[in-house]
Amino acid sequence: MNIRRMLSALALASLVVPAIGFAQALPDGKALVAKHIAAIGGREALDKHTSLHQTGTFSMAAMGIDGPIHVYRAKPARFLQQITLGSFGEMTQGFDGTTAWAIQPMQGPMIMSGDQATQFRQQADFYADFPDVSKYSSIETVAAEDFEGHKCYKVKLVKADGTGDAMQYFDAETGLAAGVVRTIENPQMGKMDVTVVFSDYKDQGGFKMPSKVTQKTPQGDVVLTFTAYEWDKVESKMFDLPEAVKGMVKP
Repeated sequence: MNIRRMLSALALASLVVPAIGFAQALPDGKALVAKHIAAIGGREALDKHTSLHQTGTFSMAAMGIDGPIHVYRAKPARFLQQITLGSFGEMTQGFDGTTAWAIQPMQGPMIMSGDQATQFRQQADFYADFPDVSKYSSIETVAAEDFEGHKCYKVKLVKADGTGDAMQYFDAETGLAAGVVRTIENPQMGKMDVTVVFSDYKDQGGFKMPSKVTQKTPQGDVVLTFTAYEWDKVESKMFDLPEAVKGMVKP
């Protein structure tokens, strides 16, 4: 479930307006990451599982689009997402462990490369909600701000391999990740900042997950609401490349 990286191709820029700081001393960034990991149940809660199938709904009310969404994940890093965009058709994207790909209405199949492929690999990581602090050159708490009506600590995370920075917001009371602002590569519009909000955390077999994920766009919010979770029943063939994509893979 790595909910921080979904629907990047649809997300546009959003602004976060800071509020007056509510604490003088800022906690250590790594300590906040550790608190989040503990709050969602710890890595051991996910160790016992091999795959996850999430079912829910996709909605973009401003454009009158809604439909079902299915997300499949498997260790160590395989991913498939299927969204039905009403009359526009189905948008599918995935990562089979080697190739990042997408099939979009009116655009057809495509192979991702460069920054886009990196984003897909990160999205596919089964343990993406458990940041490995050794892979970051810097994890620094930079402010105490209001984020979506919650008092949060704003933490800047810088990847050591140069694959991107992110501003992560952690709820000051619960320790849970409240949202993230990062720069992504959009297939149509290039690099842009996106804001993702995580809310309505619920326990799913000893592991807390946000049942609602909202991406902010100028055209309106993109909202994912998850209602069902099925562990350890995803078949490996779900991640096979579609025939339309196979022919595009260079030997």
